[in-house]
Amino acid sequence: MKTLLPLLALLAAAPLAHAQSGQILSDLNDLTNMASTVYQRANTPEAIARMRKDLVAAPEAYVVGIDMPGTLVMPDLRRYRVRALKYNVALRLLEAIDSTGSHVWPPGSLDGFYLGQAREARHFRTYAVKLGSTQPDFVEVLTTQPNPPLVLALAHRYLHEDAEIDPILRTEKRPARTVIGQNIMAGPGIPTSKEPLRELILNQKNVLRLFGAEAPAVAAYAARQKLAYTDLGQVLQMFDFYNQLAAKK
Repeated sequence: MKTLLPLLALLAAAPLAHAQSGQILSDLNDLTNMASTVYQRANTPEAIARMRKDLVAAPEAYVVGIDMPGTLVMPDLRRYRVRALKYNVALRLLEAIDSTGSHVWPPGSLDGFYLGQAREARHFRTYAVKLGSTQPDFVEVLTTQPNPPLVLALAHRYLHEDAEIDPILRTEKRPARTVIGQNIMAGPGIPTSKEPLRELILNQKNVLRLFGAEAPAVAAYAARQKLAYTDLGQVLQMFDFYNQLAAKK
């Protein structure tokens, strides 16, 4: 995988006015400092001890249950390959093992990460997500363009249901179960946007309203391609078509 140039190097080479450069560098420093604080809090001995205790009760709470190689993407977009990653959905923590040991990364401490390698890698990124409350979260990005006008993503959720007990016979009618559920999310593709990603219920009205003035063009494309508004894979094609249109504006 080709490593991205550090964002600071790109800024140094860009022909920006001094005041503008100063503001961008200030914003980047703020972002990096905030990410560092989030990371340090998650990796205190007390936080790690609590996490390990919780994991005993939720070993099945990972989006993939085995260690996988992957890549961390830092807030300044530098990339680091890691030999073992696991994303714990229940605790909303990415667990990483590298040459320096074990670490955990909460949403906001990273721009994102890739779980797996090459074309099989799944891309997760930190976005503000509104599901009830609004908070930063790692979501699985489905759209292909980097920083697209609109992003389509999955917010993974840990769901636990206790066993259902017959109140008379005191027997188990349904065993306890734990699953990883997904909410389809959509919104501005740039993570620093003030507008969070919101849940998207798949139907024609909900999907087309996201495309604004380009909705007729997307609807015509969907009709030509015979795409269904209730099929996630086919809605993804509409998002990619819209983002290509918007990039030409």
